[in-house]
Amino acid sequence: MKKIDDFFRFLSKQIKGYNKDRGNSLRFRNYYTSVKEDKRSHIAKIFDYCIWRIVTFFIIFLYIYLNTRRLFLSIILATVSFTIIHGLAITGRKRKFNSMKNQKRRHIASQRVYSEIMNKTVYEMKDYIEDLFSSMGFKDFNLEQSHERSIVLSTMYKEEKIMILFNMYKNDFDVELKEVKEFNNMIVENKAKKGILITTSDFTNDSYNHIDKDSSILLINKDKLLRIIEDNGLFPNAEEIDEMIENKISKKEKIWAKYKQSALSKNNIKKYIVLSIYLAIAAWYTQYTVYYMIISSFILALTLINFLFNIFRKNTIEEKQETNLEELLNDM
Repeated sequence: MKKIDDFFRFLSKQIKGYNKDRGNSLRFRNYYTSVKEDKRSHIAKIFDYCIWRIVTFFIIFLYIYLNTRRLFLSIILATVSFTIIHGLAITGRKRKFNSMKNQKRRHIASQRVYSEIMNKTVYEMKDYIEDLFSSMGFKDFNLEQSHERSIVLSTMYKEEKIMILFNMYKNDFDVELKEVKEFNNMIVENKAKKGILITTSDFTNDSYNHIDKDSSILLINKDKLLRIIEDNGLFPNAEEIDEMIENKISKKEKIWAKYKQSALSKNNIKKYIVLSIYLAIAAWYTQYTVYYMIISSFILALTLINFLFNIFRKNTIEEKQETNLEELLNDM
């Protein structure tokens, strides 16, 4: 039984795409193309994909046949036309897939970077800012002020003194105009030429409107900051992103496994039998007899599946219980 179980696990891994290039595996492709609004399963998507192409072919065939009344010619022209349309559709799907893939991978990397920034201490953030801006030509950093969630640095860029204010704010806390004006006064007091105000959230409309009239301050919100970090090579690499995606997929699979375990619990067998018998009896006293009998049959089939599943799982658990730590170490 153990060998059979291991064999099926191996096949499952091959089908799901556990290979060296897992970034292009089937399970990763399904993750890239998954959309919250689209609740269809992968099989349903394939079915819809095939149906639409069959319908398209017959529409083209009928249109040509009704105009020519020549069966063989209609089949040839419909096939050629369908092949061209299908090729264009595949090209479009590839572009759409690559776009969705890049968007999701960047979103996951952005979440990781944002989380790391928000968990840094003020002094860790100082070192991070220096590493980031040094790669863009800034130098001679000096710590001017530091608070619990903000830090002020002075630096030199092209022989000009620049002030940098970095605020580690949550998404729902936008930087207000008052803080922008205070930073402007700080720039003047430190005899700097320009200032860069960075936040991990965003700015109010009044702040943006004020900056349109004052070009001495550059505002960088969360999205711009993440783009700058990405452009300077401080995003997670491809292997790290694959690991994060793998973790997300595994969590979803574990959730589905819990649902399956709950639905196929041994304790539910008696409940399913009682419910199936109740629905079968109740079917004769309602006007929805066929509907009740179908549901009763479905529950009875679920009971049989549950019974067989628990027998297989019992054998698997017994085999696992026989394995001790010494055997596990020997198998390594």
